[in-house]
Amino acid sequence: MIESITLANFKSFGEEQTIPLEPITVLVGPNNSGKSNFMSVARFLGNCMVANVPKAIGQEGDFLFHLPRAPGDSCQIRWAGPGGAYFIIPSPKLDHPIASEGFDDSERRLSFYRSDTNYLVSSEISGHPVVDKNELLIYQHAKLTKEQRERAFWLWSPFFRSKTIKLSMAALRSDAEVVPQPEIGLDGRGLAAVLGLWRGAEPEKVDALNTFMARCLPEMKDVLVRPAPVPGHQRLWFRQKDGLEVDAEHVSDGVLAFTALAMHALSSEQGQLLCIEEPEQSIHPKRLRELVDLLKDLVRERSCQFIIATHSTVLLNAFRDEPESILLFRRSEKGTRVKRLSDVPELVEALQQAPPGDLLETGAFSTAF
Repeated sequence: MIESITLANFKSFGEEQTIPLEPITVLVGPNNSGKSNFMSVARFLGNCMVANVPKAIGQEGDFLFHLPRAPGDSCQIRWAGPGGAYFIIPSPKLDHPIASEGFDDSERRLSFYRSDTNYLVSSEISGHPVVDKNELLIYQHAKLTKEQRERAFWLWSPFFRSKTIKLSMAALRSDAEVVPQPEIGLDGRGLAAVLGLWRGAEPEKVDALNTFMARCLPEMKDVLVRPAPVPGHQRLWFRQKDGLEVDAEHVSDGVLAFTALAMHALSSEQGQLLCIEEPEQSIHPKRLRELVDLLKDLVRERSCQFIIATHSTVLLNAFRDEPESILLFRRSEKGTRVKRLSDVPELVEALQQAPPGDLLETGAFSTAF
């Protein structure tokens, strides 16, 4: 699990600050306070792994580096977990995209880093070998010891298949193309094709989905897949207990969005990081609590980790007894500022009288800043 992320001069984040994380972390703050920028760390680091650092920088564009940029300012990302931390300093210079990166072993023995002249520095390795300027050190296998690679890669692994989910009703209602290895799109596209795959290859996931849906939506019996009017495509259908069947074009927004989030959650892999943008969109408040319960089950079963950005008082209230899981965001002249609810004594005291959703509605969270 990622225990904290430290940012400096990354997008809306200016001055260095360390942001603690829990198995499920909830981000709350006004629009444009930096919640989406924080979650984009996962996308950027994932792209660094899947492609390389220059391409990952290019995909984020000029907004990756905090503006205005003063001489000597550097964009820094550092994340920590049990046993150590990793850092990377991406650079806007095309011929020098990684200013530095490295692994800090909690016992110091396996630590290594890239110098600003692209030499590897490590007490475990003789000399200072030259390293590729575009590739992460964890992929330059010959330069590190096996133990160094394994320990450092463990810190990177949550980002390798990380997802940032932001559902679109248009995508959810569209038919899914039949492909050999379908995946659920970040916007919810492709649900029918994935459910069709589950029916053949992973029926236990279909059972889990139908059980969860029937528990949360008492009128629902099961979710089906049928051929769509366009050849080579499939469509999602919903069968109710009264026998009525409704397709994805005509079912309610709430049922469709709830199904997509449940399928995304059930698709999560061991140790995976999932970021979810405003899951409350179109979903009944009671369903939100049940979704949180599902995420907590997956944390226990698969060691997954979730980061959720929300404006929902109901979702916040689900974490009343876990104030350390709620992060408050605010934009200032120096950039995004973040505080953990449990670190603000006035708000911890206020929680004895009112749930966090009420504090959000009354504007009490502004006292944290």
